[in-house]
Amino acid sequence: MSAAGAAGALLRRAVPAFAAGLFMGAVYWALGIASPAPPLVGLTGLAGIVLGERAATAVRDRLARRSTPAASHSSTTG
Repeated sequence: MSAAGAAGALLRRAVPAFAAGLFMGAVYWALGIASPAPPLVGLTGLAGIVLGERAATAVRDRLARRSTPAASHSSTTG
């Protein structure tokens, strides 16, 4: 994938997420309530979620590779 394609894919995911965050910020403001977490705490929690998801995926993939028998390489003559 080219750099422009990767940037476009990131924007297609990031723009709706950012818009949802803006919307929720406006809702909090309209209701006169404070954000549920200070920004730094919220971003730290989000980073933990992302890292935890990636770690769990890596462990799952490693366990799947260990439980799958190695593919045998046999040559066939025809």
